[in-house]
Amino acid sequence: MRLALISDVHSNAHALEKVLARLDQEGVDLILNLGDLVGYNAHPNECVEMLQRPQVLNLAGNHDLALLDVELAQYFNIIAYQAIVWAREHIRPECREFVESLPLTRNGDDYVACHGTPTSPDSYINYHFQGKKVLKMLDKGLKLRVCFFGHTHRRALWYKDIRGKVALHPITPGKILLERGWHYLINPGSVGQPRGGSPEAAYAVFDDQEFSIQYQSVPYDVAAAQQSIITAGLPEYLAERLAQGE
Repeated sequence: MRLALISDVHSNAHALEKVLARLDQEGVDLILNLGDLVGYNAHPNECVEMLQRPQVLNLAGNHDLALLDVELAQYFNIIAYQAIVWAREHIRPECREFVESLPLTRNGDDYVACHGTPTSPDSYINYHFQGKKVLKMLDKGLKLRVCFFGHTHRRALWYKDIRGKVALHPITPGKILLERGWHYLINPGSVGQPRGGSPEAAYAVFDDQEFSIQYQSVPYDVAAAQQSIITAGLPEYLAERLAQGE
């Protein structure tokens, strides 16, 4: 099965539309969305609608949970908080109901999918000690080979080899063939607000037969997304950072 991984769409309909069109061309079997459908950008309803395809499995992220309970946004920075308050005011009832239905995790035959970590949508996997902790959970507790996660908005490929070494694998163009005896943490990056230095919408494709991962991205109309943010009255900084990819 070829499984497309997307995450952190954050109400960016311009980016999501291009990613879904590319995935249609590639003919993936399933799309796994790792959460944060809403927040930051100006099209929460459009993004929720697009993600209700039959072949898309969605998870809830921390911004999605804050959409439902604004108290959960108390630790957001002020701009993220303002954006989620705006989203709460503009989300349609049927789209809110869909977000309410989303699980925090999903399990496959040999993987777990989450937003932050398998135990918390708010937790990050940015540093070695964080990756090591989740890889230990994957190996010893969950007895699964792979964890797909988002939340950081940055691509990442952590591994734990058969000796127990934990490290980041370099992300290179083309398919990366994985070792079947190792454990992996895979982050596809962000569709709607990438922070890896490129403004292109990021995603990845995992092939469970080849046991491979390929990181990809697609350009989209950043200027149109920026204008939507300004027109909606959202903080201008949210528009500026889209062009920076940070």
